[in-house]
Amino acid sequence: MVKIHGKFNRPGAFDFISGATYVGDSRMLGVAVFLDQADPSQVILRIKDHPIRRVDYREFARVIDYLETFATGENNAYSSPDPDPIKVSIVLLENNRVLLRLEETSTVLLPVEFFQALNVLVAIRKKLEITAHKQIDRKARLDEASLIVQINNWRGLIVFAILAAVDFSLLISMFFRPELTLHWLLLTLFLGFWLLVLRPAWSSQFIAKIRAYVNEDLLNDLSFLHFPRRSIEIFLIILTLVIFYFVFGSDMVHFIIRYYRKTRMP
Repeated sequence: MVKIHGKFNRPGAFDFISGATYVGDSRMLGVAVFLDQADPSQVILRIKDHPIRRVDYREFARVIDYLETFATGENNAYSSPDPDPIKVSIVLLENNRVLLRLEETSTVLLPVEFFQALNVLVAIRKKLEITAHKQIDRKARLDEASLIVQINNWRGLIVFAILAAVDFSLLISMFFRPELTLHWLLLTLFLGFWLLVLRPAWSSQFIAKIRAYVNEDLLNDLSFLHFPRRSIEIFLIILTLVIFYFVFGSDMVHFIIRYYRKTRMP
């Protein structure tokens, strides 16, 4: 919190703004500065009793640079490339007082008061820059962890997994419907071409993780698995059907299925 003590510096003179982060204020100028939480590049100014004003951070920084330039002895009109610039002007009066016009307000300050207020504004600008960077980094980390961003990053892998599940379903189904063999073969070739030839961005991480799992953790996980006898028999039957299908064709597979249904599994 950036404040200065003085005759017009009464704590609690400014209300907080919902959805904004308080940065600092100068009671002498009647200015309070906030940072928009939704868009950290936007600065919210509350100048005395006037409605709040939203400006770009760069516009706010230019105003402070203009005041610093005046403090060095230069007295030029304020110019800004912003389409809706802050209305600011500063004049040195004959009695060595400083007349500062900011938006719809005018404040007359002694030289010492002007430098005190300028120091506060410079401190606010530095704190504003630090706070803005923190909020931008925080927003970026939250965006990276959000579900929508994760889906966008891994949507190719999600589509590949869905097609792989369809391909496996076709592999099982073609034992009962041989006409699906061509569909399974085409889809398998497409998946292999996509993964091995096109090499999408996610493939390197995906293949690397699978290779690391097979080399390091697969045998360890298998040693702790206990399959029921029925599950092992079903797996062996499916494996046998696949082998016979590719070696002898669909007739042998249908013969085994009919024989298995007659005898039933114990």
